[in-house]
Amino acid sequence: MKSQKIWLSLIGFGLLALSAACAPATPTATPQPTAPPVGETVHVSILNRDMTRDEIVAAIQEEGGLVVANWTYTANDELVNQFQKYVRDSYGVNITLTYEGSQAPSTYLTNLYAAQAAGNPPPYDVMAIEENYWADAVAHNAPEAYLPSGLIPNQALVLDQFQHVPTSIAFQSTAFPGVVYSRARAGWMTKLTDLADPRLRGRITLPLPGDITAGGVLVSLAAELGKDYRDPDQMKEVVDYVVDNLVPNALKLTTDSSEMQQLLRSGAVDAVVFWNSLARLEFLGGNADAGLLISPSGVFAVNGYLWIPKGAPHPVLAQIFINWRLSPEVQLPNDWPIDHGPWSEFHEGFLGPAYVDRIPAWFQADYYTYFPTLDQIQTQFKTLDWEAYNTGVDEWMDYYSERLGL
Repeated sequence: MKSQKIWLSLIGFGLLALSAACAPATPTATPQPTAPPVGETVHVSILNRDMTRDEIVAAIQEEGGLVVANWTYTANDELVNQFQKYVRDSYGVNITLTYEGSQAPSTYLTNLYAAQAAGNPPPYDVMAIEENYWADAVAHNAPEAYLPSGLIPNQALVLDQFQHVPTSIAFQSTAFPGVVYSRARAGWMTKLTDLADPRLRGRITLPLPGDITAGGVLVSLAAELGKDYRDPDQMKEVVDYVVDNLVPNALKLTTDSSEMQQLLRSGAVDAVVFWNSLARLEFLGGNADAGLLISPSGVFAVNGYLWIPKGAPHPVLAQIFINWRLSPEVQLPNDWPIDHGPWSEFHEGFLGPAYVDRIPAWFQADYYTYFPTLDQIQTQFKTLDWEAYNTGVDEWMDYYSERLGL
């Protein structure tokens, strides 16, 4: 891997924590099984039972598999292989993990609510999508109360700020939509409103309206423009600003990450609006020109959260999967046979102190160029009022679509 750093425009953020970057990585390990020793029991949430190891194994055999709703990671197949191997090695049972991937997670809620309304079992056992969708699901009485659980001891590793007990827990801590740009062609950019600069006419991409990618960017723009994202009327003013000033500069509206990468690498555009992870993926893929713009108004995290729909048909495996996904060995999957780019898709910041010393040797010199320190995660990321966001988002997002003629 190239060792050259991308010096990002991290205004007010200061991610180059060199002392932390020099911390040694600990040896890798295999996630430990969650079943109790022979003769002992753990309390299994959802089932509300104290279960022995043999009973847990029998439940896994009966369930046979599970369905997880998530995103389109490059190495999803390896994640499936690793979890199936973990269950086989830990419990002696062969199971099938069906891993759904989409860049439009709202479709999962549509399917979930349809099943709920029809009185059918949910089509998913675990939802691993952005926090705003969990908040929407709470309003629809859809998430199961499953925390704490004897099958999820790794809950103790996760900071309280990333838990919504009893219904969800984060598996990310630093995800947010932002601007990834060419430092050579657009290194003058310092804020989101720079996307309106005439120098960028036909040289940017913007996200399509609808999902949290567009919503997160509009919220950040609202902060720069002095608007309150909790007020739909003020958000419509933000939409007007985007349509009148940013859209004329857009070559295309897209949420296709591979398309954005191709346009940025080819020089067809100078900046793309997508998730912060794209910057490190570009760097690890050899594009040392890619930089990440951080709004001077601050960062609103839009992290992924793990929750279980009520009536999930495979609740034991759902809890085992959540515990496995929270383990340090999976949060920083150093042992997996994957390239550095896919590794950086699965890791999105520290969930707590137990994860900090697992930075792999190949990334120690550059890790804090792309990720904040644990202290910065705890103090410098803003929290959205998701109830207020979800109350108003349909109104101003529909207005955005109307203004675009979609």
